[in-house]
Amino acid sequence: MRFRVSASLLATAIMISVTPLQAAESTAASDARPVAERLLPPDNLRLPPSSAIRTPSGLRYVVLQRGKGTGHPSANSTVVIDYIGWDFNGRVFDSSLTRGEPSKFELTNLIAGWQEALPLMQPGDTFRFWIPGKLAYDGTPGDSPKGQLVFDITLHSFENGR
Repeated sequence: MRFRVSASLLATAIMISVTPLQAAESTAASDARPVAERLLPPDNLRLPPSSAIRTPSGLRYVVLQRGKGTGHPSANSTVVIDYIGWDFNGRVFDSSLTRGEPSKFELTNLIAGWQEALPLMQPGDTFRFWIPGKLAYDGTPGDSPKGQLVFDITLHSFENGR
């Protein structure tokens, strides 16, 4: 006896058998995707998965892809990263991808959430961070986004400062 499985049923079965972290990892690994596709907000924008690690400050993160680099940036490091930042409504408010090249920043000049987040990474890592507003731009005057922000960050390299 042969069974016939519809394509939609097969796709559903495959989706059920893949954990959220595996799905995130496969998405992060496909950097060959067009920039417009990579800028789409993640499905878990508003609510981090239960597997997300939570730090005492309220920062949450998941590892999307592990790199092959070693070492971690320190508080005085200069980092070279690619990133996408979404506000709570899923709007991209900033991204190095739209500029076509990684960005270079002194860690001491960044928001508190990034100062905490980037030292968790090693070169080649891609993490997704849920940064509470108090560690981002809440309380900062101007047009910067307020509330919880979500960032996908790839650490390419870093140099330790003095």
